[in-house]
This record gives sequence, C-alpha cells and structure tokens, in this order.
Amino acid sequence: MMEWFAGQDIPVLPIHGVVDGRCTCGDEECSSPGKHPISSLVPHGVKDATTDLKAIRRWHRKRPDMNYAVATDGLAVIDCDSKEALRSFRSSYRPPPTFTVKTARGFHFCFHGGMPARIGVSAKLDIKSGPGSYVVGPGSRHASGAIYAVWEDEAIADLPQNIADMSERPEESSDDGGGGPIPVGLRNSTLTQFAGYMHARNVPKGALLEALKALNRNMSEKPLPEREVRQIARSVTRYPTKPIPEMLSFADIPDEKLEWLWFPFLSFRTLALLDGNPGEGKSQFTTWLCARVSRGDLLPNGDPMEPANCFLCNFEDLPGAVIKKRLEANGADLSRVFVQSRSFRLTPEMVQWLEGEIISKKARLVILDPIQAVITKGTDTNSNVDVRDFMDQLREVAERNDCSIICIRHFGKGSHDKAMMKGIGSTDFVGIARNQLGLGRRKDGDRGFLVVTLKANYNEAEGALFKMTTADARAGEQPSVSFDRFDTVDADEFFGAGNAKRGPEQDEREVAKQFLLDALADGPKAATALKSQAEARAISASTLDRARKELKVISFKKGKVWYWSLPPE
Repeated sequence: MMEWFAGQDIPVLPIHGVVDGRCTCGDEECSSPGKHPISSLVPHGVKDATTDLKAIRRWHRKRPDMNYAVATDGLAVIDCDSKEALRSFRSSYRPPPTFTVKTARGFHFCFHGGMPARIGVSAKLDIKSGPGSYVVGPGSRHASGAIYAVWEDEAIADLPQNIADMSERPEESSDDGGGGPIPVGLRNSTLTQFAGYMHARNVPKGALLEALKALNRNMSEKPLPEREVRQIARSVTRYPTKPIPEMLSFADIPDEKLEWLWFPFLSFRTLALLDGNPGEGKSQFTTWLCARVSRGDLLPNGDPMEPANCFLCNFEDLPGAVIKKRLEANGADLSRVFVQSRSFRLTPEMVQWLEGEIISKKARLVILDPIQAVITKGTDTNSNVDVRDFMDQLREVAERNDCSIICIRHFGKGSHDKAMMKGIGSTDFVGIARNQLGLGRRKDGDRGFLVVTLKANYNEAEGALFKMTTADARAGEQPSVSFDRFDTVDADEFFGAGNAKRGPEQDEREVAKQFLLDALADGPKAATALKSQAEARAISASTLDRARKELKVISFKKGKVWYWSLPPE
C-alpha cells in the first residue's frame, strides 16, 4: 500500500512496527507504540515523507517489521475513533463515497484538500490535515494486534465544503454567551439528541432551529458556530419522525387476524429467517417459492391466494445467467418477480427506498439473500443491540405493508445443541423473527432438500421435503424444484448429526483459503465483492487477510477498483 499512496502522489514515511504487542523502538513504556517515526530512516520525521519508490523499498529492506504512515499535506483525514463518532459524522455531514480505512477502534475517511487540524471536534472525532501531520496507513499493525485495513476501496474524494467547515472553532462564532455546562467534546452529540427529541414531537423546523441556537448559546461551554448548529438541524429534520409511543389498554386494541403467505411456515406482516449451509438449496427454495407466489399457485397445505409480486434480492448469483433461468425452470411469472439492479446496503435512506418500491409494486414477498449483504457497514452482527436496531427497520416495513420478509443466513462453524442457534450472528436475529426455517440436504438418497421449522411463534409444522431435478449447467440449464411430502423431523437431531467440532483458527483459515481458491480459480475478482461474500460465509476479515497472505494472493488496481488474483503457478 505504501507504493500505491506514492503512485497517488501522496508521501509516506516509515514508523515503528509492533511485534509481540511491543513497539519495535525498544522502549518498554513507549507512549505511542507502532505510531512514531523511525528516526534512523527519517531523522526529520514527517518532513522526510516521500513518494520515491526506491527510498520506500530501501526502508522495507532495512526494517521489514515496520509500519508506515501517510502524510496529510494536501489531505484531510476525518478520524472517527468510536462507533458513536462514526454515526454522528455520517448523520451530520453525509460524507460522499471516498477511500476509507478501518482502524483498531474506528475509521479514517480520506479527502483531497486541506482544513485546519483539530483534536476533539466532538467526542472521539479528530481532524488530521496539513503539513506536519500524518495517519497510520492500511496494512500496519496496531498495538492491540488489529490490522489497519482498507474498508471502502473508493477513489479519494474532494473535500466537501460542509466537512471543511467542521473544523471552525467555537471562538470564531459570532454568538455571544458561553460558560454553560455542556463541555466542548459533547456539544454536537448533545444538540443532536435534543434536536431529535424535538423533531420526534413534531416541533416545526424554524422553532427547532431557534431552540438549538438558544441551547448552544446559553448552555455550551464554548458555543458552536451557527452554521454547525444549522447543519445539525438540517440533518435531524431530514428524516420523517416516528410517532411517540403511548400505553394503551387492551380493551382499546382492535382484533386482528393473522394472515399467512404459507401456513404454517410464513405469515404476512412479519420477518422470517431461513438458515442453512452454503450450496444446499436455500436459493433454489426461495426461487421455487417466488415462482409459486407469482402464479398464485396453491402452496402445500396452504390457502388459495391471488398471484402476487415478489422481490428476490439475491446478492450472490448472476441475475440473467442463473436466477432468471431458475425462475423459468420453476414456471414463474417473470413479470411479477423483481431483482435489484445493483447491490445496496440498508441505510435509513435505502430502507425508505425499499419500502417505496414495495408500495409501488405491491410486493407481498421480499427475500434478502443473504441478509449480511445489506447490513450497513459498522453494524456489529454479533451485537444484540446493533442487530435489533437494524432488523427493527425491516420488521416495521413488513408490518406497515402487509408483506412477508425472509432473511437468508448461512450456518456458522460452531457446534450447537439447538438448531435454531446455528445461524451466524447475534441471537437477536432469531429473537426478532417470528418464524425461523432451517434448510439442509436430504439424507434419504433423493436429490433435494428439507425445510423444517426451527422456531415458530404461532404454529408448529412438520418438515417439508423437496426434490430437485438435474440440469445441464454447460447448456445454461437450471434445475426445477418440486414439493415431495411432509414428514416429522427432529430439527436438532437432523442438523446436529455429523456436526463435528472444528478446530479453532487453523481450520477457519483453511476454510478461508479454500474460499479464495474457488473464487479466484477463473481469474481476478473485485476485492470488495470477495470481502462481502466472505463475510456472508462467516469468514472474518482478519482470517480472510491471513489466508490471502498465505496464498500469496496478488492485489492490483484497475481504474478505481482493487482486484485480487492467484499468483502465477
């Protein structure tokens, strides 16, 4: 990566590395391990930063264990050092796509341009910019053992004006006042929370802004510039308000009838999970289901229904070469099944877009395959709080629009007594879903799969056995799926059989290596796509990176996109 930055005419410099948790400078009490310049190579520190490839290669030969830093002369780097700082920066300033680095605790957003450097713009948010400043570069090792990694492989964007203005210091504000109890590091978050409180109570925009200005002027230790207060107001009022909840007596709750897409497996107005191992038929099953719903066919043991529109958002298979062929093989009404034109993440704006599409096309069935592909970056899928915050958006969309949303997950690598716990990610995926289905390959010798209920909030169900035909893939054919019969199946026993415990990291790395070998067998692939596919298969970023290094995978850039390829034999 040092040579890449140099090729972008961005100077770099060598800094001490971290070996066995200690800084290579040799000081046992080093206050900045893995972050300060190697004085024997750059005696003048950041002033000796260069784009000279010969010098860079000489540094590597002399200190192969070194980290490196990127000089910020001509760059502005927004350093979000916590998840809260990241959310605040994104919601307040709406940064455009740009080259972004995942650090040990947060993210570096890089922009071409200059702005005053500033520590503590808000809690855990700093600005690194101008001569004399630098940031640790991707590929370096943090003292914690974490590796700085490229997160968004985009071209470095020009610095937007609204972000350039964020470094304006409060003493430049024309507002009088100050000396209040809100400290400098908490002004943005406090004003944002207060604005959200007022917006939720439908306070008019003008009145909300005036209240924010008064709070800033009279209660801040040092008032923010008025333009920053206006930016907070604009950001918060951009989104529609959610009604404030109230407590109701059940005597006032109207009776409702639970309606089913497919009794007793899938109900309307709810979220469902479909879990299973890769390659055992999840996408085949959802294609069959979309085909039946699009035709209004009677589902096994189901109730008659009218033909309905479906969203088959598949992020792993080719739409024209694979998904369409599967739909045709299963007799779908192609005019009623829709696929996304490109990949997307379900940010709040994109949730609104998805709901708008559901409304305009009157979709009754929405499939997200896999759910990891649409989860917003920065969401910890192993955190119950993060998962519930994210999935609640989808639950509300399903409730408001009388549709069924199915989220597809892969099984994890661990061994579990309960089949419902095998899916990757937080247990709140299961908690928020009203129905959870498991899918696995048949064990009776027939080609096909079994779909069985792992969790049913409303009704228990027998397992549904499906058969799948063979097809000539070379001729572009795809198999068709047909329902076989219902059968009583113990899900825990079915999915637990033969589930030997894997070894820890070494086995996980072998899985990652095999994934890369399979994915790159036909030639180079975009690195971002490979990372997303690996994440969906429960391969962590660190494990993927170690597997990539062991295989000596080649990384190169073509245009604005980074690619990976296997080394020549």
